[in-house]
Amino acid sequence: MKPVQIEDLLSYRFLSSVQIDPRGRHAAFRVRQATEQGDDYRSEIYVIELDSSRTRRLTTAGKDGPFVWNTDGSAILFLSKREESKEESDDGSRLYRIALDGGEAEKIATIPHHVEAIQLIADDTLLFTARIPLTRDEDKNAADYEVLDEIPFWQNEKGFTNQRRVHLFSFDLASGEVKDLTEDQLEVQAFDAHKDLVAFVARRFPGKAPITDELWVYNLATGESRCLSHDTYALGEVRFLSETTLAVLGTDMKRYGRGQSREVMSVDLASGEITSITPGWDRITSITPGWDRSVGTSVGSDCRYGSGPVTQVDQGRLYLTITEGGNSYIDSVDPNGTVQRVVDLPGAIDSFAVHAETIIYSALRGDRLQEIYRYDKNGEERFTDLNRDACAERAVSHPEPFIVTGKDGTRIEAWVMKPANYEEGESYPTLLEVHGGPRGAYGSVFFHEMQVLAGAGYAVLYCNPRGSSGRGDEFADVRGKYGTIDYEDLMAVVDYAIESFPFVDRERLGVLGGSYGGFMTNWIIGHTNRFRAACSQRSIANWISKFCTTDIGYVFNKDQMGKTPWEEGGSDKLWWHSPLRYADRARTPTLFIHSDEDYRCYMAEGLQMFTALRYHGVESRLVLFRGENHELSRSGKPHHRLRRLREILSWFDQYLKGGPKGNP
Repeated sequence: MKPVQIEDLLSYRFLSSVQIDPRGRHAAFRVRQATEQGDDYRSEIYVIELDSSRTRRLTTAGKDGPFVWNTDGSAILFLSKREESKEESDDGSRLYRIALDGGEAEKIATIPHHVEAIQLIADDTLLFTARIPLTRDEDKNAADYEVLDEIPFWQNEKGFTNQRRVHLFSFDLASGEVKDLTEDQLEVQAFDAHKDLVAFVARRFPGKAPITDELWVYNLATGESRCLSHDTYALGEVRFLSETTLAVLGTDMKRYGRGQSREVMSVDLASGEITSITPGWDRITSITPGWDRSVGTSVGSDCRYGSGPVTQVDQGRLYLTITEGGNSYIDSVDPNGTVQRVVDLPGAIDSFAVHAETIIYSALRGDRLQEIYRYDKNGEERFTDLNRDACAERAVSHPEPFIVTGKDGTRIEAWVMKPANYEEGESYPTLLEVHGGPRGAYGSVFFHEMQVLAGAGYAVLYCNPRGSSGRGDEFADVRGKYGTIDYEDLMAVVDYAIESFPFVDRERLGVLGGSYGGFMTNWIIGHTNRFRAACSQRSIANWISKFCTTDIGYVFNKDQMGKTPWEEGGSDKLWWHSPLRYADRARTPTLFIHSDEDYRCYMAEGLQMFTALRYHGVESRLVLFRGENHELSRSGKPHHRLRRLREILSWFDQYLKGGPKGNP
């Protein structure tokens, strides 16, 4: 069989947004697939009959989603760009309805905003979020320039967002009436509804966004709203556990900063009435105090597109995904704070829904791409086989786990993948992959990029050094330590692999990574010459410039470095941890990959490092993708994703295999 090819990416299907209908008879989910001809992704809605396990495609336009079930589970309402002309693309979002028992989808409304998320709370009432301008510029040439008067002024994937906020709206399907439920300066992060009550988490930033959030409850019947907390906690998703109780993910950030594990906070709504609730958290208590777990799925893979909430509620219990080591699971928490592991199988759960203790989810399991699974009292059952043919004729490399003990006794989880053409007794060029985050994690799930590298004849090494998620806050805390203990862990893994695996060629080593992995790649080439080639992607080169140019720089850099450039010793601290400081020591030929709309790690980072290496006579190449952002490798345009992988392979082939120079 052939090894995994770069172009195989076009055959993968990405499954997300799993929802169970209100009666528990069906589950629906979105399926996306890259298209080479349109250089985009088809998006369709599929339905599973839970009794028979029959799966079928419900919509076929290729431009469908997000979606919600109607109240009796007989139909689905969804947003779609089908039949939309270029002239119509700016005048709102089109809402369609399709019955489960057949028939064509019918357009039932045009919502006068570009909708991001929707929730149906009654037969005739829809909640949605949309980004809107706070002021209207009457200048007909306003599209030619941007006026900036706040930070952040742009956001990754969203573009320029200055004075544009995500608000929460109600929409009457019968009359078409739209009502804004949000104060002007608030930007909604998450919301949930129960009967007439709507709870939402938002941040407020007149001039500068804070690191804390506000929790609000709005009564649709009376129009009354109350702020329950502000300026105290960083918050995540919010859910109604009952008519009188909210659950919200939150952290006070006192021990480990912004990265501190979110706890489940309980909010007493006093029998559903929004009265006598004072600002602050005097009536809000943590029901999982000291909970040292990584909420959400942070196991890396480039075989996802789209996701879903990390929390769900069923019968008064909160269910949520948790990352431990290289896997993610599902736990449940009751109102008393009792935590129970529900789904405890290796792999990564990416989107899930719960109904009557039956859980439906999309997951990566072993060498499989995403499929839909059911978990109940009988265990796990795979429902779909949508990616059956994607790798059926491919030789897939299996990650082999191993443990490395650092010089201070820290245990590091690591994996090695043999090349697809592996032969006993042969040695192979070897690539060290470094994940993003740093609070990300690697596991043994299918990763297209790594399979491509293994298929091209490389051994692939990867690990979860200190800074990674899944092992508690203390392990993940590298604040003020970037390039020290994490670097030592990575080098310890390389040293161990060289001594333990004869097929690892110590003379032909390469290193690559993106985001935090790009930072570490930049750092590595300034601190060792053991690697013959490197590839740094969407990286950090200079903590000072990143502070002032990126969407999270002014909060992330302060949190991770402990200082701003203007505090005493701050510029020295930030510069000491900047790979650019050590660029004059670099001798490793390095490929830089960046995107011109990456506002998380702005392209200035890649440009600085590239310029520094070229200035000092080091072979380097920078590939800048136009119109892409920080998510290039995961959700970029298909031809850009393919070109990126070709660039990486061509670069390493040139320096580790003696391949010819030239464009891939």
